[in-house]
Formats: sequence, C-alpha cells, structure tokens
Amino acid sequence: MKPSIGDLRKLTQEVHEILLSEPPLIRLESKEALIVGDTHGDLYSTLNAVRRSEEHHLPIVFLGDYVDRGPMQVENIAMVLEKKLENPGHVYLLRGNHETVSMNEYYGFYEEVVRSYGVEAYRWFSQLFSQMPYGLHLDGGILCVHGGIPEGLDRFDMIGSLPKGDEDPQHPMILQLLWNDPDENIRGFQPSPRGGGARLFGEDVLVRFLDGNGLKILIRAHQPVENGYSYIFGGRLLTIFSCRYYGLNPKAAMVRDGKITIVDIG
Repeated sequence: MKPSIGDLRKLTQEVHEILLSEPPLIRLESKEALIVGDTHGDLYSTLNAVRRSEEHHLPIVFLGDYVDRGPMQVENIAMVLEKKLENPGHVYLLRGNHETVSMNEYYGFYEEVVRSYGVEAYRWFSQLFSQMPYGLHLDGGILCVHGGIPEGLDRFDMIGSLPKGDEDPQHPMILQLLWNDPDENIRGFQPSPRGGGARLFGEDVLVRFLDGNGLKILIRAHQPVENGYSYIFGGRLLTIFSCRYYGLNPKAAMVRDGKITIVDIG
C-alpha cells in the first residue's frame, strides 16, 4: 500500500537528512553483506532481499534503480527508505542512473508520483536521490557501484571527493559511474550505445583498476543479465540484477567469509 502524503513527506525528509551525512563513497567495515541489483518497482524482490539480510544478520547494499518501469515504484522506494531509516548503519542505498530527473520523467516515476501526490512530492524524491552515495567499498577487496569504471578514475578513493547534490548529474565521472558497462569485445574505453557520455570498458581497464587499488572484484548492476547474474573478465566483475519484470529470476549476492554466493530473491 502506498504511504499517505504526510507519511511520505516525513519519510523522505528524514532519510534525506541521513544521506546528507553520508560521503559519496561508503567504506563499510565488514566482510559480509547482501548486495542487491536493480529492483525497478519490484517490491517482492526487495522484501525477499531484506528478509534474507535480516535472517543472516547481514548489512544490505542496494546498487540503485529502485524506481521506473515496474508496477510498484512508490511502494518499492518507500520500503527501502523505511529500512534505511530503521537502521541507517545496516542499510546502504547507492544511486543508480534512474535516480535522476531525466530518467524519471521518461520512464514513469515522475508521472506516478505526481498523479498520486502532486509535483511537490516528486521534488522530495529528486532532492533525496541527489544525496545518495555513488560507491561502497566492502572489506576484503570488493567495490560496489551501479554502472561501471569511469574513464580517468585511477584510484577508487577518488569517488569520495565527487560532489553530491546534482539532481541530473553532468559531472563526467559521476555520469559514468551510473551509466558505464563492461564489454568483453573491446580494449580500453569506447563510446557506449547508451549515448549521453556513457562509455564501455574492456577487461584491461578493469584488471588495471582492480590491481592498482588492491581490489579483488567489482560488483555492479545496471544491465539485465540471464539468470539474474553474470561473471565476466575472469570472474573479476559480477553483474547482479534483482528485478523480475525483465523475464528473469531476480538474484542477490551474499558475501560471507570471503566468498560470494548467488542467492535467489524471486
């Protein structure tokens, strides 16, 4: 059930204050977490992921794209915001490319919110989205982002100096963190068919970046992949997708004791 407008205003404002205090790069001092990809209005997958994390007493990391496309967009984002408010040090909400005004106006979230609550309510969301972190580093050498490695990002700690607050990011490095994709058929960086400044990156880019930063693996979302997950680049890049509305079985990645286990959240 959708929250009332009063509850929604209170929820978005209180979580906005929490996100304001979070840096662009979260450093999670834990070697355990449940990592969730795009959910796009799939409330059932979100609920199942939260249940899994609570059963195993794991922090939960969402990689972005909570809204647009799916049938329960408001309910889904409200659920993750409620969980963030309940336990801000246990629930982490990264920004995806759909946590932007331009995507929301085109893919449905703006219309859904305005129809149910009015234009001002959408402003609460867009301001909140603008304060979401871009990346999370998990002890044990795991870096989590929504999209991929940006051109010019030599050290992962550079993410921590990127500005927050832009409702439609234009900064090239932020844009690419949210939009870039890996490609097994190229070397270096190449223009992405997504356009708009997004780039594709090859295995050489990823290996050089991970090795140069003492990292083992990049975990990202952003692309629907068969079976809900995909390892490429010699197992050093994992794509996780967690929305059932793409004709796939939603998955999450459970990190425990240095091992990554793919779990079903469908």
